[in-house]
Amino acid sequence: MSKLSRAMWDASTPPPNNPPGFQAAAGYIGGNTPHVWTRAEWQRLGKLAKLPIWVRSNPTTAGQGHAEAFVALEQLYAIGCPPGHAVALDLETAVDPAYVTAFGSVMRWAGFYVWVYGSRSSVFGNPHLDGYWVADYTGAPHFPAGPVVRACQWQAGPLIDRSVVKWWSWRNRLWR
Repeated sequence: MSKLSRAMWDASTPPPNNPPGFQAAAGYIGGNTPHVWTRAEWQRLGKLAKLPIWVRSNPTTAGQGHAEAFVALEQLYAIGCPPGHAVALDLETAVDPAYVTAFGSVMRWAGFYVWVYGSRSSVFGNPHLDGYWVADYTGAPHFPAGPVVRACQWQAGPLIDRSVVKWWSWRNRLWR
């Protein structure tokens, strides 16, 4: 990891203690995720930089993107995440520009930035909105070449996944 990046972990269910050596954590606020983090789980992270994630691995329409963005906003308010921060839209391997654009338009209207997350093989088929968080499992921290890559998930694990976030994005877009 370079001086120009920061380490971030994410997990479906947050571990009981923050893993050492990380400067950020990402967790789930809704969509088709097995566990939506509670306000208490978010608060347990303290001042660690945070990235809320909305998951939709099977988007269908722009209308769905629009409606789900409002549900995501309710969750952001419930956990205390103020506007001006990034939210990840986790699409896994899905490509649906209409859904992404609709979700992003609501989030931007409310003052949030959206990082589109997905596998390297598919994520660039979606509009980047405010950047990409690319899953590219090489086993080493890196940033794939591509337009506006903000973060890269480089290793999946049994309890946490590991990513790197570009320093400027970590400093200016993640919620504390």
